Amino acid sequence: MMLKISEEIEIILNGVDQAMTRHNEEHPTGQLPADGRSQISTALTAIRAVRTILNSAHDELEKLRLNDTLYPEGRKRMMTELLDDAEEKINQKVSTADANATIARASFVVGAMPQMSKGRDLIAREDARLILDASKDPISMITHLAQRQDDVGALVVTQWGADYLRARGHDDHELKNAQAAIIGMALNGAQQGGDSGRAAAARGALAADSVAGLAGATGQAARSVLSSMRDHYGAPRQRSPKPRDPRRPAAPTVLGEEITLGPVVPRY
Repeated sequence: MMLKISEEIEIILNGVDQAMTRHNEEHPTGQLPADGRSQISTALTAIRAVRTILNSAHDELEKLRLNDTLYPEGRKRMMTELLDDAEEKINQKVSTADANATIARASFVVGAMPQMSKGRDLIAREDARLILDASKDPISMITHLAQRQDDVGALVVTQWGADYLRARGHDDHELKNAQAAIIGMALNGAQQGGDSGRAAAARGALAADSVAGLAGATGQAARSVLSSMRDHYGAPRQRSPKPRDPRRPAAPTVLGEEITLGPVVPRY
């Protein structure tokens, strides 16, 4: 039975490792723009820490299982506390990874957007309004305009574009969905344009999306591993956990907190 749980843990974690390897091959962190790079690095460090926590939890659970000096009730309590500790730390790592990926993406998106020529905003507004007023589907049209690498393209990705769509009767839900499409088209345009800096920032945004997906997948995989551990060791999660009697020995703690994670600080 020991071998079975070990194999299950390794299979799941190997899947996470393979996803991490693919990400590193497709989005090398060292090649990302400076603004946002440190957040991506911090996020990846947090994701890697999840394996450390799970392996440590498994090792400590085995020590408790093999300790024949413990009463069954005490062993079960300590196993439950240990798994609760591991779950809390993993949730923190996944949250850290997701928050850093979100901030990095925002920084990269800003770097990828075209900048409006000085003194051209009034002309850009007139041109954009002329095109959009004639469209029966302003969301589709503004999404198309976002790919342009000129002043109109720079304008529609700003608050002006959201205000225009709201004035045409679109609600906040529609605007949120439209914003994702508009930014996506603008990033696509940046990658195809001739500005190497903006193209690199657009690739950075894709890297941040990849990290966010990796964080979510890692969290899901970790929850699956923890669930298997709880079933295997007979230590289910307590619905209403009671405070531990301080006279009783505390459960071992799992590793993970010794890994230093950088602050979540915007770089723009």
